[in-house]
Amino acid sequence: MCWRLSICCAVLSWWLAGCATPTARRTESEAGATPVAMVQRSQPLLGTFVTITVAERDEERTQEAISAAFEEIRRIDLLLSIHKTNSETARLNASAATKPVEVSPELNFVLSKSLDIARRTDGAFDATIGPLAQLWGFIWKEYRLPSEVELERVLPLVGYRKVVIETNGVTARVSFARAGMFLDFGGIGKGYAVDRAIEILRERGVTKAMVKAGGDLRVIGTPPGKNGWEVQIEDPAKRGKRTTIVLREGALSTSGNYENFFEVDGRRYSHIIDPRSGMPVEGVVSCTVTAQTCLESDAYATGFFVMGAERALTEFGDEFGIRIVDANLRVRESAKFPK
Repeated sequence: MCWRLSICCAVLSWWLAGCATPTARRTESEAGATPVAMVQRSQPLLGTFVTITVAERDEERTQEAISAAFEEIRRIDLLLSIHKTNSETARLNASAATKPVEVSPELNFVLSKSLDIARRTDGAFDATIGPLAQLWGFIWKEYRLPSEVELERVLPLVGYRKVVIETNGVTARVSFARAGMFLDFGGIGKGYAVDRAIEILRERGVTKAMVKAGGDLRVIGTPPGKNGWEVQIEDPAKRGKRTTIVLREGALSTSGNYENFFEVDGRRYSHIIDPRSGMPVEGVVSCTVTAQTCLESDAYATGFFVMGAERALTEFGDEFGIRIVDANLRVRESAKFPK
């Protein structure tokens, strides 16, 4: 066990050493103009690797903007993480079942958006999923198959209607209906962090960029000489047959059952759980959503995965770009999904 850990640490150190040196590539040389530098940097954040790519002429300003964007992502992690005991979300989770807890405007914003998307998807997306994710061992990746008795005990602790926000227009206080409830923003937090990073880049004068955190990303502007950003969607069968699309604006997120899962007797149990039944979703292997913001694409990718292709495409296909791959690897897309 120790030698495997040593090898993994050595490989990670080597990888990070490569990421620590930003890459800059001149991509344009107009007469009398400073060429555009394509700068890309990566850091391990949010439980994944975050990559920021910027195309601007002022490379020094670009590097400063990217550093500020990474710092903003770290700030959002401290706001929303359930793994950090000093995060605002962790403090809320510790007390909201016993008394209303005053929350910051920013946490109230993320929670309110979460509850709104939960309502729109009839609970298919639900930030109160935490107790179920913990029961199945997905939070700490200590996987286990719960009994029916355990599911019956935990299911009453999940449900967006059991979260109450009281506001007077100035402050907001949050309470939970039951002891044992807690919020897990894992299905929306990376998307919000990506949105905030994009806003920081914009404030620093960046007009062409892509911020990618695992399966969540957002773009602004277009790379020099191209009409959009090329984005690869993972092959859920892991055969190396990724799908490439061109994203010209907005955000894209993918939820899949091929990264965080375990198997028992040949049956796969993925981390995407239906909050209403308490069981991992079957029948869908991948769901990709495009939206104006990454907060939306992140949350709806999970919600539509749970809802299934028929209902998601029927109810939301005119509003979002949706691409769903079912267990037979059949692909279904809405008209708004980019090519």
